[in-house]
Amino acid sequence: MTILRSQMNPHFIFNSLNSIQKYILKNDSFAASQYLTKFSKLIRLILDHSNQNYILLSSEVELLKLYIEIEALRFDNQFEYELNLDKALNDETIQIPSMIIQPYIENAIWHGLLHKETKGKLTLDVVRFDENNIKVLVTDDGVGRQKAQELKSKQVLKKKSYGLQITEDRISILNRTQSSKTTLKIHDLKDENGNPLGTQVELIIPIQTINE
Repeated sequence: MTILRSQMNPHFIFNSLNSIQKYILKNDSFAASQYLTKFSKLIRLILDHSNQNYILLSSEVELLKLYIEIEALRFDNQFEYELNLDKALNDETIQIPSMIIQPYIENAIWHGLLHKETKGKLTLDVVRFDENNIKVLVTDDGVGRQKAQELKSKQVLKKKSYGLQITEDRISILNRTQSSKTTLKIHDLKDENGNPLGTQVELIIPIQTINE
């Protein structure tokens, strides 16, 4: 958990502060204020959760929403987003492992949507899977994994996905200590002619209720 946070936070903080500076230099005080408000709320949530292995689903969804909004602002709304939370879920009593979902959202934005020549879309769906698990779908209509890998191989400086690897290692550790397992599937979305339509990450995540 410490390694995962040490990879994400300084990276994200540095980029966010640069974006706030950009709005200040452009004399766009409204955008700078809007960005800074969201950024401060997100940092507060990250600090609040920094020593917790499990957090309320409502807090995790709020954190993810703020993260997506900040990235959308930073990239001049190059993509739109949609968050769907199953009404059958009581997000104030359900707890899930923290920091499981965010790396997949980051990957969808950076390696899928930002390579598109047209405006993209990111969708986060959180639904009840069964009594003990939720299903999380992170779907993007980006360039797809194959194209993203081709573009990455051409870059002189390659950004290694530490967050993804550490998250997958953490899932493996959780699965050795829990009776109900976290599962991960990645689907390459294609049209009827086999052309890429994006990527969908499917996570089945065990839940705890707050009284446990």
